[in-house]
Amino acid sequence: MREVDVLIIGAGPAGLSLAHHLSADSLILEMENEVGGLCRSIEREGGVFDIGGHSFHTPHPEVRAFVERIMGDNWESQIRDARVFSHGVLLPYPFQKHFEDIPDARVVAECKAGLEQADSAEDAQNFQEYIIRRFGPGVAEHFMLPYNRKIWARDIRRVSCEWTSQRVAAPKGAEEKFDTKGGERKPLQAGTMVSYPKRGGFQAIFVAMAGHVPALELGQEVVEVDPSRKTARTASGMEVSWNRLVSTMPIPDLLEITAGVPVELKEVASRLEFMSLSLLLMTVNDPLVDAPQRIYSADADVPPHKIAFNHTSSTELRARPVHGIMCEISYSDEKPMLPREELEDRTIRFLAEDAKVIPSADSVVWTDVVDVKYAYPVYTHERPAILQKVREYLGPLGITTIGRFGGWDYVNSDKCINMGIEHAQVLDTQTPVPHSIGG
Repeated sequence: MREVDVLIIGAGPAGLSLAHHLSADSLILEMENEVGGLCRSIEREGGVFDIGGHSFHTPHPEVRAFVERIMGDNWESQIRDARVFSHGVLLPYPFQKHFEDIPDARVVAECKAGLEQADSAEDAQNFQEYIIRRFGPGVAEHFMLPYNRKIWARDIRRVSCEWTSQRVAAPKGAEEKFDTKGGERKPLQAGTMVSYPKRGGFQAIFVAMAGHVPALELGQEVVEVDPSRKTARTASGMEVSWNRLVSTMPIPDLLEITAGVPVELKEVASRLEFMSLSLLLMTVNDPLVDAPQRIYSADADVPPHKIAFNHTSSTELRARPVHGIMCEISYSDEKPMLPREELEDRTIRFLAEDAKVIPSADSVVWTDVVDVKYAYPVYTHERPAILQKVREYLGPLGITTIGRFGGWDYVNSDKCINMGIEHAQVLDTQTPVPHSIGG
């Protein structure tokens, strides 16, 4: 049996960062045969696709310095070019700052009038109420409500407001700038500087990071955690003895494989909500027409809520003869997925005829669909109480959870890297506990 001080489950951004910054002896076990988690890249038919679409931007200077150091010369930056498709036209992102570019005078007037009625949303009871109070009925009706119902794939009255200051851009007239010097994340703006690997996809960051961790085992799915014996077992039969365990896997899945967890706690954790994605991948062999990095759409007739033109992410990808496009479509029990043929048909028609970023539907030479079960954690009203119960149970057992689904936080990769840095500092200040196997 292998012995280690800190066992880390998952080689995504949080797990890799933790292992790199930790002074204590550690081992990462990763179920996949590659690192990166939700930041993995897929290369197919000449196109490169990032799961969910990614670019690097952070308010944490220490995270930026770390990533830039490990990436060396495989790194470049550019101004973010994101747009919103609304009322038949492409607008600069975000909608609430650029709705005056819409050709329909009635829509513009209603958005302006609504902003004049907008009030403080500090004590809004749910996300729907927040949107209406923050932006007024015009912006809410014409974009914000349909877009957020589309992306979250559920009644957004069930969604709380605790995350909005970091994710939802302010309305027109409000001064706001993405912070790069520390402090809390602010929403991305049209002119935000973003970075990306020169070569490879976004996953290249985490491949580089993996080269700096002391011990990593790929293809090792943890199927059992025994807190009483301080052991973990993988599907292949590997056993590890640990003093402290840090998990980045989804909380309900961790509780299912952990011995002795009360049924009541598992039931409580099962109420943590998440949103799933289907990613429609396509390659185009014709030059794209003024393609941005992202297009967002609230239109019900357009299946994706977000489209990432990954070939615009770096100079190397732009130079390829084939361009990769990733279309993100959320689904849930309340919003079932379209049949694949209809999904492809409507999306390609939108790109060619409405957004006009591909010359024609015939430009698309290959498609595939990839399913992502755990894509976005949902901030429901009961989430904080559930997380508190889980942490109160796991903490005394020497188990902590971090990362997007370990912390059930709607956070980007840079924040997950920062979680790893901060948690390493916490663990390194603790007094090591000797191994104890058996009763």
